[in-house]
Amino acid sequence: MPRVSFTARDFRVLKNLVWEPEGVCLLAGANGAGKTSTLNILEFLSALFRRGHEAAFSAVGGGGLHNLDADPKEPVEFRVELHDIVWRLQFPISSMGLRGTYGEELHRGDEVVLRAPMFAETWYLGNEELPHEDERCCARRLWDRGDAKWMQPLVDALEGVRVYGTYWLNHVKRPEATSLRHSFLHGTGRNLWSVLSNWKASPIRYQGQYDWVIRHAKRAFPDIMGTIEFDRGLAYLFRPNDSDPANGLSPDLAADGLLTGLLHLTAVAGARDGSIIAFDEFENQLHPYAIRGLLQAIREEAERRDLTIIMTTHSPVVMNEFRREPEKLHVLTGDERQPYSLIELLGADALLQARLGELYEQLDFAAPSVAPEFA
Repeated sequence: MPRVSFTARDFRVLKNLVWEPEGVCLLAGANGAGKTSTLNILEFLSALFRRGHEAAFSAVGGGGLHNLDADPKEPVEFRVELHDIVWRLQFPISSMGLRGTYGEELHRGDEVVLRAPMFAETWYLGNEELPHEDERCCARRLWDRGDAKWMQPLVDALEGVRVYGTYWLNHVKRPEATSLRHSFLHGTGRNLWSVLSNWKASPIRYQGQYDWVIRHAKRAFPDIMGTIEFDRGLAYLFRPNDSDPANGLSPDLAADGLLTGLLHLTAVAGARDGSIIAFDEFENQLHPYAIRGLLQAIREEAERRDLTIIMTTHSPVVMNEFRREPEKLHVLTGDERQPYSLIELLGADALLQARLGELYEQLDFAAPSVAPEFA
């Protein structure tokens, strides 16, 4: 799948972000630098295309989209670009929310395929004037007509996005028996056991995804992970070499780190080939050994299936795992909150013998703009 570039102007703390993530990459920055907001861009654009602007606003927490330091009369802008396709959006935002109809353009090369001016009641598909819909953006309406197959790369990119923030571990630890058959992990992780049960029951249909998750969970958590069995819709976890059915642990007795590792692996295994997935603060609840094992598995799977995987992090352990590819560690910095690679910030020579996590701890990058020393 072609690499996707996305741009946001005056979106929350991000004044002018332009980024083209590739492979498995990290996003670092001080608290409030815009790491989560960067992932929100992906959520917003995906939800907008799939379910409309109300769903997009809901996906990123509703209001507060406009940068507080920007001119309030200026719109929040987004741009998605891949190959010769450019999708551009302008949202007039006030403290109360959307101030009117948002603007939208879709370009194919030098051709403006569709155009929807801000505040207008109609939009243009070529020379055809059409009324707006509340449920679908203009690009979605064009795609649903079925005669714009050239949009396929854009559609695949937008529909394949999955962002995982803070998992709902309380739901994971106390699941209810269900007969639902989910094929991929929800952004909250709440359907973990339904997904794994479905994959285990249909190994051919799901191409061994369950076995992949269990194999790498056992490597990342060798002392506590053996297998998972399902009985009447409920999950039971077994330790290594445990063969007594009475020893199965319900999820509420499992370690939070193990559950987080299973969630990460399930998210990756269920992603579409060539898609973008993101994890906000990947390291939460995880021991360094588990972090290393999970990263190794995720890197291998990302390369095999052409996945783009973005991880925000504050963890020196995670950063040290990128010592051989510091160009994959991006830092949100400067007034523009633009993501620069660590090589751009510090130079290749400065990183030859460096441990990235130690540089981070020493505040050599991703530090607050005013960082007093602590006694």
